[in-house]
Formats: sequence, C-alpha cells, structure tokens
Amino acid sequence: MTSNSVKACSLLFAFLASLCLLSGCSNDGKTKLQGEVTYGGEPVALGTITFTPKAEGYRAVQTITDGKFEIPEKFGVQPGEYNVAVEGYEEVPEDDPDQVAKKAFPDYFTTITVEPNKPIVVDVPKNE
Repeated sequence: MTSNSVKACSLLFAFLASLCLLSGCSNDGKTKLQGEVTYGGEPVALGTITFTPKAEGYRAVQTITDGKFEIPEKFGVQPGEYNVAVEGYEEVPEDDPDQVAKKAFPDYFTTITVEPNKPIVVDVPKNE
C-alpha cells in the first residue's frame, strides 16, 4: 500500500468516525433515564425498575435507592413505549446484613412513554 493510499484510508476513517459522532450513532439514539419511584406516595427504599420495549430496542434495569434511580445514556433506552416492572423491598437491618430482603409490595407493572430528558415518575398504588 502506498503512502497516498494510507493517507486516503486514514482520512476516510477520520471522516466516518466524526460523521458517526455528529449523527449520534455513538449512543444509538439512547436517552438517559432518571426518576423516582414511590409506593403509596412514599419513596421506595430499595428495589429495581426494568424497562422492556414494546417494540424492538434495548432493555434497561436499574436499582432504586431511596426512591430514586438513574441510568446513564450509554445504558439507557431509545425513546418510545415501554413495559415497566417495579420490585420493592424492605431495607435489610444494618445489624443483620446477611438477612434476605423482604418484598415491600407485590411486583408492579405499568406502561410508560420514555421521552428524552424527561424525568420518570412511577407511583405504585397501595392495595389496602
């Protein structure tokens, strides 16, 4: 390969890489997810939230701590409709860290529309 060919390949690669970055293909259109999860209006102490796309796309799971969760853009999802599952647990007592956390409420399922940069709020209703 001649030096001109190497230079041409290098320039083409640099052009394609910058085009990819400018067009946003580095995150595949994913958006950061952040929000709060409550149970009957009170923050969920400990749990998980799972976003499963209704169509094609990425699935995301994150831990809920003190009613809040955050999923960075690179691990986020594309905007659209998602089935959301919430699991909530009671906090494990500090004096017995080997204890298994108990469910705070039955698993909760709902549908949410994810929009870029819009916080997500899920309130799990109490069944009394």
